[in-house]
Amino acid sequence: MKIAVVSDSHGNLYSLDRALSKIGEFDMIVHLGDHFNDIIKVNEKYKKPIEYICGNNDYGKDVKYEKIIEVCGKKILLVHGHRYDVYYNILKLYLKALEEKVDIVLYGHTHVQRIDREGDVLFVNPGSTSRPRDGMPGAAVLNISEDGEVEVNTLRFTIE
Repeated sequence: MKIAVVSDSHGNLYSLDRALSKIGEFDMIVHLGDHFNDIIKVNEKYKKPIEYICGNNDYGKDVKYEKIIEVCGKKILLVHGHRYDVYYNILKLYLKALEEKVDIVLYGHTHVQRIDREGDVLFVNPGSTSRPRDGMPGAAVLNISEDGEVEVNTLRFTIE
């Protein structure tokens, strides 16, 4: 399963679409908040299964701030990150991951791409598709094979 992971699109549908087009073929999209409605609109083009959560800039919505999904036998926690102090470190996220017994944590909020591993837990922040704080807009690709092997890559793109 090839999962396109995006976050923090902040209403910039063009940039979000550009990120997905740079990824190429994928099976599913995950949006990690801050204008999750953007992925609903952009997905009219791609017509892929989507998962999304609220961020700190998503107001008055009946959408959860976190959720756990399972893909190819891997439990994945989706959070925006603002409730876990991710600007400072991922310790609170790591404790949540242990509590929920997840294999992977996908989070956003910082607008900075990161891939970390703590113990047996993989942490992925795709950065921001519209307002990066670390250079260029970005996204991530999570590949999970049927036998449970996980590979993650980040990508950068320009707005042309």
